[in-house]
Amino acid sequence: MAKRCTRCGNFLMDDERFCTRCGENVASIPPEAPQYTNANPNPVAQGYQQPQQQPGAPVPPPPAYNYAQPIQRPQEEMSLGSWVGTIIVTTFFGLISLIFLFVWGFGDGPESRKRYCKAMLIVEAISIGLAIIMMIVFSGIFAALGSSLINYIERSGGYRYGQGTMALMQMFGMM
Repeated sequence: MAKRCTRCGNFLMDDERFCTRCGENVASIPPEAPQYTNANPNPVAQGYQQPQQQPGAPVPPPPAYNYAQPIQRPQEEMSLGSWVGTIIVTTFFGLISLIFLFVWGFGDGPESRKRYCKAMLIVEAISIGLAIIMMIVFSGIFAALGSSLINYIERSGGYRYGQGTMALMQMFGMM
């Protein structure tokens, strides 16, 4: 004997408690009696006839299948305290903040915190990129200004600077 799920119509074994297709609790459903007699054990051959259609009549659409839907978890709301803690942890602690951004952004937890952490990771990447570009630009500007300052000091003969300044510049190889 077999039984059918009341939700999706899936055939089940007698000892199954949940439907293997949709997860419906089928423990209380009694098994169905077979639809055949001992004389003819094939239920399809026992008088089934193809339904007759009128010529030119529209063909009915096939039945819609009711597939099992994924389990929806309730949306977790974050309290004001959780938001304050998230912002403090992800802002003020340097490398630890970066680790928390990755853990909270790609782990389990409230969807709003995940989106916030992913946005902060994008902002961090842009900030690091801009900082590298600014270091390159300013190091070039300071190198040019530094060599101009040394040339100015050499041309002036150092009379504006004391002997101590000139000695320091020579010691560090600036002259």
